Amino acid sequence: MMYKFFKKEKDSIKQRFIHRKKLLKPFIKLYGNQVLVHAMDSKIIFKKILKEGKLKIPKKHSSPKKTPYMETLLEINNGIYYSLGFVYLVAYDWKYNLIFDIRYLQNCKYYKNSVSYQCYKAVIDYWHRKDKDYLEKLANANKQTREVVDKYYNEEYGGKKRMLFDFWKIEKHVFSFIEKYSDKREVIKIIKETEKKFIKDFPSSLRDAKKSYLTERIPEIIGFKENNLLMNDYFLGFYISGEISKDIMAILKKKYSDKIIFDGKNIGRISEIC
Repeated sequence: MMYKFFKKEKDSIKQRFIHRKKLLKPFIKLYGNQVLVHAMDSKIIFKKILKEGKLKIPKKHSSPKKTPYMETLLEINNGIYYSLGFVYLVAYDWKYNLIFDIRYLQNCKYYKNSVSYQCYKAVIDYWHRKDKDYLEKLANANKQTREVVDKYYNEEYGGKKRMLFDFWKIEKHVFSFIEKYSDKREVIKIIKETEKKFIKDFPSSLRDAKKSYLTERIPEIIGFKENNLLMNDYFLGFYISGEISKDIMAILKKKYSDKIIFDGKNIGRISEIC
């Protein structure tokens, strides 16, 4: 079950947006822009990345994919995911964050909102309009699918219902229903058309990224090449939430002393403050 990779979301969407915006203020002040972030929740994985100095594409590492089904359909499953700002830290407490200059966007595929989310929601909206019985069949698959679909039906966001669909909690089930659907061709067409609506090429992606800082929208950025941290001029440094362990600190001092480190309020050089 993919949901096990994600802790319970912290706070409301509004509160997470406010927190994310607050964390970005020092970067806006220093660089004039927000930053790209690659986040993770595993110390073991983070330590391995630090030692190797590389973010490897999924085909070259053994870490499990968290939401693989739609990613495979859209052919973005073999990519390294980045967010604008500290999205996963704020939402799920992912402690380890690698920070990049926003101009690294030119090396990535950019969606102006979470593409897997938007594609799944487009399918659920279609079933709600055209085939409510099938949507109910999905809802009744188990307790968790019932909870997710009920949230879609009943919980409001921005004063509207049917805005929230927590696909990652039940992705395997949803994708199975897509695969088995009688008019699968139409559903796949909806998915592909939805994807196209959210793609922005560079430098349009850069302009959109700068504007997104003032919205609750969460763009999705994917790199399809290995990211060599030791050679990447766009790699700025780290935000490690909470206490930094001695073994991690030793690697930072040895290999990344010229990089920045953020403590949640202030930005400094590892060589100066560690």
